[in-house]
Amino acid sequence: MNKLSVAMGLGSLLLLVGATTGACSAAGGATFDTSGTGDSGTGNAGAGNSGTGNAGNTGGMNAGGWNQGNTGGAGAQGGSCAGTSIKGEKVPLDMFIMLDQSDSMNDGTKWPGITQAIEDFANQPQAKGMGVGLGYFGVDPNNKYAQCGQIFCFNNSQCGICGACDTSNNWCASGGDSCTAADYASPAVPIQTIPMNGTNTVETAITSSITAATSSMNANGGTMTQTSAALQGAINYAKTWETAHNTHVTVVVLATDGDPTECDLTIGDIEGIATTGKNGTPKILTFVIGATGATQANVDGIANAGGTQHAYMVSGGPQAFLQALTAIQGTALGCQYNIPQPQNGTLDYSLVNVRYTPSNGAPQDFVKVNSAADCGSSTNAWYYDNNANPTQILLCNATCNVVSADTQGQIDVVLGCETIVT
Repeated sequence: MNKLSVAMGLGSLLLLVGATTGACSAAGGATFDTSGTGDSGTGNAGAGNSGTGNAGNTGGMNAGGWNQGNTGGAGAQGGSCAGTSIKGEKVPLDMFIMLDQSDSMNDGTKWPGITQAIEDFANQPQAKGMGVGLGYFGVDPNNKYAQCGQIFCFNNSQCGICGACDTSNNWCASGGDSCTAADYASPAVPIQTIPMNGTNTVETAITSSITAATSSMNANGGTMTQTSAALQGAINYAKTWETAHNTHVTVVVLATDGDPTECDLTIGDIEGIATTGKNGTPKILTFVIGATGATQANVDGIANAGGTQHAYMVSGGPQAFLQALTAIQGTALGCQYNIPQPQNGTLDYSLVNVRYTPSNGAPQDFVKVNSAADCGSSTNAWYYDNNANPTQILLCNATCNVVSADTQGQIDVVLGCETIVT
């Protein structure tokens, strides 16, 4: 291969900046010897996953001149671009818990265990910085429905606020409880962020609310299970909250020990409510915790329709329910990261990459796909929440599973280098 001048070779050198080496195309390598004979270059392929080319990529110089190396091949997107690497920051999580307060929950074990777990959850260190709110179903707000009782009917108009007419027995669906979603969209404890330091006012508010709810149950007994209205109200509240806090992720946790006994009793319709929440804007996922007494197929169906695959089935004391809430906290966030902004200028979203450094291996750059539908089973892919107006980086499910299992690994967002795509 022809020798090039030393001056030309020096002009082509690139400086790679430590940990901020980005992910752009691999340059051809050139070797360096002292014989002055200008042998042919032996540049190796850049390692695209790690973003660092092998030794031959830096180019070499000998006493007789520069030798042109081979172009990096299989390591497309190797390490010759110096970007700015910023540690990935997960999106804040807000959780709204809709808790079943029906008769069957007040059996002497379930209610005390579940409510203690909610208090413990809001008070544990890993909950700091997240938002938590609480609502109940199986309630009659301000005795609004006390007049309902059992009303004989032939059509819905005869029931008014007392629910739909159940034509199988010709009674209005509400036996004295609310079947209106708006009544459940007003939380007992609005979502509040648990402070990082100082007095935990959120845990205090939750404990106070649970104490009042427990007194009411003991004095008046619980009621029926209005799953459809409660879930719709919870999703409506969560959507309103997230719209006002659009840099957060808001989810609903439905906790129940039974099948619906009032309002809309059709599981398929309740699944439809969860699906609408999942597919809406903003998107609200529904997690379900099924306590002893819940039909697993039904609560699994609601969870799956709400985008969370399956319900968490629990029994026993507070620890099992606490473990379920903690698992939901980890799963709910999944792997959603804020997109960092450059210190100067406007971010070019085509110059963003995601780098994963496992606890026991070399850094690797993930590839961008167009949407979740394009993820397949890939364990090294990500996508934007909105390609037209991105606000978050989301890892594909299989990728997230790998990253989440590696508690010592790290995600970095690298700005300034052409995005690696499939």
